[in-house]
This record gives sequence, C-alpha cells and structure tokens, in this order.
Amino acid sequence: MLGAISIDFITGLLSFLFTLLILSYVVGDNPAFRAAVHAFVGVSTGYIAVAVFRLVIVEKMLLPLVSGGLGERIFLAFPLVLSLLLLGKMFAGTEWVGRPVVAFLVGVGTAAAIGGAVLGTIFPQVFAAAGMFDTQSSETVGGLATNLAAGLFALIGTVTTLAYFQFTIRGKNTSSGKRGWFVGFFALLGQVFIVITLGAIFAGVLAASLTALVDRVQSVIDFIANLIF
Repeated sequence: MLGAISIDFITGLLSFLFTLLILSYVVGDNPAFRAAVHAFVGVSTGYIAVAVFRLVIVEKMLLPLVSGGLGERIFLAFPLVLSLLLLGKMFAGTEWVGRPVVAFLVGVGTAAAIGGAVLGTIFPQVFAAAGMFDTQSSETVGGLATNLAAGLFALIGTVTTLAYFQFTIRGKNTSSGKRGWFVGFFALLGQVFIVITLGAIFAGVLAASLTALVDRVQSVIDFIANLIF
C-alpha cells in the first residue's frame, strides 16, 4: 500500500512540475521550458528506440531468423541485407552503398502515400459527393432537397477551390499576370471556402488545446488539494 501511494505521489509530483515548466512558456522562452521539452524529446526518443528494437528488430527479424523455417529465413534475408547496407550511410566513405536502399524506401513510401491518398481519400470523397445527388436515396421530398443542397454546396466549393489554384493565364491579361474576370470570380469564391475551412480547422485545434489546458490545470488543482487535505 505504501509503495502504491509513493508511486502515485511521485507520478503526480512529476506531472505537476512538468505542467508548471511547460506553462512557464507563457512568460517567454526560458531554461525551465527548454528543460521540459528536452526531457520530453529524450524520453520519447528512448521509448521509440526501445519499442522499435523490441517489436521490430527482435520479434520480426532476429527471432524468426533463429527459430523460423528455411523459407522464412530466406524471405527475411532481403530486409536484413537492406538494413546492413543502410548502415553504410553513417560513414562518408561508404554512404554510397545505402543510396539504393534510400531510393527504394522513398519510392515505396511515395507509392504508398499516393495510393493511400487516391484510394483512401479522393475516391471515397468523390463517391460520397456523387451520392448526394442520388435522387433514389431519400424517401421524402425534404430529405431529397437537403441532399441536393448539400451536394450542390460541396460541388461549388470543390470547383471554386480548384479554380483558386489555377494560375494558367491566357489572352490579353498575359503580360499583366492577372486572371480573367470569369476565373477570377470563381477563384474569389474558392478563397472564401478556403478561409472558412481553415477557420473551422483552427477552431477545432483551439478547442482541443483548451480542453487539454483545462485538464492539466485541473490536475494541478487536484494535486495541490490532495497535499493540503
């Protein structure tokens, strides 16, 4: 029981101290805030390093190489060789041996990111926007009108936002570098949609930050109250 109380007290004390150190940034950058940031970065880096070594290197590579079958060992030889070649990037004389590995990682990562964006974001959004214009999906006239209005609003926002990022200039205004009135009108509407979107995102981030701040302040109050009473 004493050990549990001591651990809870130490945890609460550290939480209280680091909260005060982080909140000291309100008065400006200072050594207390930098010490808290350095401790956070150091602990996070150490935790990630240990987790990667345990969960990836040991469990996914070393243990299968020792106790796995022949097929599994041959399959794991490929990432093992790439890992060893990548270690050559640590030294100037052998950094060239790691270039193919870096190129392979960048290519695979880029392909995965593009595939995820297209299949996981663009296509679902296109299908969802198209579904708003489905006249058979709503059973009532009011529901149909609501879907059509939402779909029209989303369509206008998408088209005008894309027009805002269109910088192709043709005709008489080529030398002046200005958009034509038609594209300029849609670009202006797109700018309005972009401002609304950024404002909503900022409001969400601010609300989440205020929630975290209130939670931290409440934890400080509870810790002081437990010490007093």
